[in-house]
Amino acid sequence: MTMPLAQRFLLEAFGTAALAHTIGLLSHSSETRIAQAAAIGLMLTLLIHLLGRLSGAHFNPAVTLLLNQQRFGWRGIAQGQGRSETLVYWAAQVSGAVVGFQLAPRVAAAGSGVGVGNFSAELLYSAMLFGLILIWSQEGRLCPFAQPLTGVVIGAGLTVLVLLGGLTGSGLYNPAIAIGLMSRGQQGAAPLILAQLLAVAVLITLVRPRLGERR
Repeated sequence: MTMPLAQRFLLEAFGTAALAHTIGLLSHSSETRIAQAAAIGLMLTLLIHLLGRLSGAHFNPAVTLLLNQQRFGWRGIAQGQGRSETLVYWAAQVSGAVVGFQLAPRVAAAGSGVGVGNFSAELLYSAMLFGLILIWSQEGRLCPFAQPLTGVVIGAGLTVLVLLGGLTGSGLYNPAIAIGLMSRGQQGAAPLILAQLLAVAVLITLVRPRLGERR
């Protein structure tokens, strides 16, 4: 990406803040679960098409880690390739999520009372979402016709997963969003971050090498 890293920081922070603010507003609304899920998915679709060519439109620390590990490998990151970008994106996403939730009304108790079922669902749904993003990031390079559909497909995927998992009892498959929820005093979001990171580890171990064989 040719855009300066400082500008990409602002775009990632803005996009994550917009997503977090949408979640905060919806968790305080009386909209149906279907409407909530659709609104979140459509917001992500909008943001991907708006900012994707500028910052990459990650809006999720797990996605940044997954995609940069795909690009540079652990050795490359350890040697400095992509390390600054990864850290800057993480800072932008977390700060954006916190600001986005702070600007929303008091959010519902998402992530409260997390149990084994919540943890397992977060792990499964996070792996599904991250896998979808990983595969479509690859498809966008292999097939020019797939690239314009990326935002639609990922937004639709998030819609389905939010519909299944709901706004309560989940970290919405995004460590930055989970941290934003914690900043509003929500309890039980920390184990969900662990589930999200485990999902990334599974994909890096099992899925990413198979995608590399397709290049």
